Amino acid sequence: MKKYFVLFFLGIFLLSFGAILEKVTINGLNLLKENDLEFAYASYLGKDINDYAIADIIRNLKGTGYFSSVEWSKIESEKGIELVIDVLENKKVEKVNLEINGVELVSKDTLNASITLLEGKPFSFMKFRESILNISKIYEDEGYIVSNVFSKNKDQGFIYVTGTIDATEVTFKVIEYALYSVEFSGEVEGLEEILSKIKKDANLKEYKDYLEKNWFLRLFDNEKSYYPKMADLQRIFQEFGKYVYFSPYSNIQILDVNGEKPSKKLSIVIVQNKLLKDQKDQKFIKGVEVLGNTLNDFSDVTLSGTVTNLDLLNTLQKVKSWYDEKNYIVSVKPEIRDEEFLIHVTEYKFGDVEIEGLEQTKPYTFDDLISIKPGGYANRDELRNTYVEIYKTQFFDGIDFDITPAATDVLDVKLKLEEKVKKFNFIGGGTWGPPGEGKPWYEGLAGQLQLKTVNPFGLGQSIGLSLFLGVSNKSVSFNYSIRKPFAMPVIFGGSLNYSYITEASTLTDDATVTNNFGFDITLSSLKINNNSFTFGFGMDYKMIYFNTEEEYLGGNVLAGYTFETLDDLVIPTEGWYFGLIGQKYFKILGNAPVADKFQEELSLHIPFGDFTLASRFFASQLFQYEGTKIHNYLSGLNSLRGATLEGNMTFLMNNDIRYVDKNSNYPFYIAGFGDFAFVGDEYTFDMLKWSVGVELGLNLPFLGLIRVGEAYYENNWNFFFLMGKTF
Repeated sequence: MKKYFVLFFLGIFLLSFGAILEKVTINGLNLLKENDLEFAYASYLGKDINDYAIADIIRNLKGTGYFSSVEWSKIESEKGIELVIDVLENKKVEKVNLEINGVELVSKDTLNASITLLEGKPFSFMKFRESILNISKIYEDEGYIVSNVFSKNKDQGFIYVTGTIDATEVTFKVIEYALYSVEFSGEVEGLEEILSKIKKDANLKEYKDYLEKNWFLRLFDNEKSYYPKMADLQRIFQEFGKYVYFSPYSNIQILDVNGEKPSKKLSIVIVQNKLLKDQKDQKFIKGVEVLGNTLNDFSDVTLSGTVTNLDLLNTLQKVKSWYDEKNYIVSVKPEIRDEEFLIHVTEYKFGDVEIEGLEQTKPYTFDDLISIKPGGYANRDELRNTYVEIYKTQFFDGIDFDITPAATDVLDVKLKLEEKVKKFNFIGGGTWGPPGEGKPWYEGLAGQLQLKTVNPFGLGQSIGLSLFLGVSNKSVSFNYSIRKPFAMPVIFGGSLNYSYITEASTLTDDATVTNNFGFDITLSSLKINNNSFTFGFGMDYKMIYFNTEEEYLGGNVLAGYTFETLDDLVIPTEGWYFGLIGQKYFKILGNAPVADKFQEELSLHIPFGDFTLASRFFASQLFQYEGTKIHNYLSGLNSLRGATLEGNMTFLMNNDIRYVDKNSNYPFYIAGFGDFAFVGDEYTFDMLKWSVGVELGLNLPFLGLIRVGEAYYENNWNFFFLMGKTF
């Protein structure tokens, strides 16, 4: 026994004894090159290896799936070991095809780029499988419900990915299934109205409706929207969760439908909850009592006499609906005790609130936006408000909640954050409008570009560099703001700017040239119940050349108020905004302007289906008492689209009807608009201007929101280009 023990350890010693791997030679390569396979052994070259290392190299080569045979030997010398590997390649792949049966929900180029089984290389089942999984993942990342030939439940998806191998030709196939219809069966008696409401509120688009439309109506529809994503099906699950009528034994089946294009129907088999032994049973009830409730006494919930199972469920639903309408998170459980119908309510409260995912961002920069308070009643509105307000800081790419029970009536909340990877983007604006009689067309051009970074060091800063270029006006500015510096409950902002202005169509000896240097400092309160206040101070130094040289130094102070409930600061679809700003200009040196300026803004966003109605009212007033003339413009993001206007008193109304899609890779909207504006020395509204047109907004990584469109203004179609938020 001792002898075998010694031999065993001697074998282990010999196998682990290493020598330097000097070279690797692979024989039998015809379709592949050695550098295609360097990954298998590169980490071992020049290092001591043993038979375990060689086994790992061979395993790496076999793992490619390119070879039907892999054999090895080694040649030892004073310098080290040469590993000689003899391989036999699989048949050459002559052709790789990709077929999509559907509407091409993902571009064919994107899918082709994910295929790792390549033409001209040996066939590899590993690469074949990897390609199918890669295609599946692309659809999954887009939010679709995907199955493939390797899935356990191949029929339970709306995207199916497979492949075929025909001699030396490989074809990958994607079948995209539309949602043909949603149907209910089973114990639906008495629930017809509820099921109809669930279907309506879930807003699942049925492909059969699209097929019934004529060719003209289809022009205004998006066929791809009839292909459901996981989020679409989750909506119907959420709708079912609002009601007490449905047993966990209810189930959903996804069934094939023969049609114009591959389609499936959602067949939902209803099983009702049984509070009585049988759905048709009846029972005498003296009354109903709600227990555990503190937010409402439910004195209006009554039940007595001989009742059915559905009567009991309807009463239970009244209690649950009251909480649901106010977005409280509760649990309701029924009990029949003797002849009393008892409804036990658990009103959940929030427990611990934990933040996860912060690597750089300091919690104090945004923790005031967390409206979830430990000990407060658990309410979905608080979760939504927290999500929306943190999202609007632009600090994070991902925001999610993990809610777990901590006690019978306590829910702990984990706020899961994903910090931004790309911290830079462009915003700003640009436009073209008629330059006026006698002036060349290019004087109507104006462009603004701003390079901006948000929260680059995790301290809540926003740093931007802006450049404005026009023929007669050029400017550059540096902007900085920080949210809650040193945890103080304020937002600090500042800017430095320089501009160069010529007030003539061409630069001549008698043109007026203005060089302007200035800075501004603002201090804003944090938002409390959607209200915030702003105070600011600035100074302005100008050098003006017109025959003689003139210079002045002026200052200004401002105060502002805003009320804002928008769901997004880039492409809002719901909520409203109201803002007031008052600004006073005063003289320090020279002929500086002395003036008062006021600005008012109100915007409303009302969603209906996939569309949003958006309106904005903007006005500004300039009262100048002395000093060098200053100007009040309607331009850039505050513009009558297709024009630039100037006047002491301005009024602007923007109106959009937008189709908005925030679920695509690049959120976008398409809008038809009608704008109205007035400018003048006083509000007489005798020179009302208007423009109508179309606009496309596309939110791109790094670039931000790009807005382009055509505006019909004063008998001309004018192209405009804007970058930045919508109103």
